[in-house]
Amino acid sequence: MDAPEGQQSIEALDLVFAALEHAGVDAGQRKIVWADGTRLSIEQSVARIHAGHSGVACELIETHVLGWLESCVPESCSERQLEELDRLIEPWLEDYERTSRAAGK
Repeated sequence: MDAPEGQQSIEALDLVFAALEHAGVDAGQRKIVWADGTRLSIEQSVARIHAGHSGVACELIETHVLGWLESCVPESCSERQLEELDRLIEPWLEDYERTSRAAGK
């Protein structure tokens, strides 16, 4: 029997935040920089997480990857660097969501 939707969302949240715990962001290049140095797009990152956890809905993983990007704050980030990161991430996420809607995801 499948877990209730709320439970699946919590599972996906835990999964995403654990997978991206040591990841960084190159907002200028619109890449998530994984702990192993691999630089992946949002779509590729979602696929990488989902590959190891096919029981979790891809859409939930995607939602939490986007949430992680919205809330990520690199260690030792100055106020100016944080403002720059926000300035770059916001249009990245907007473009991604617009493209996803257009593709019918």
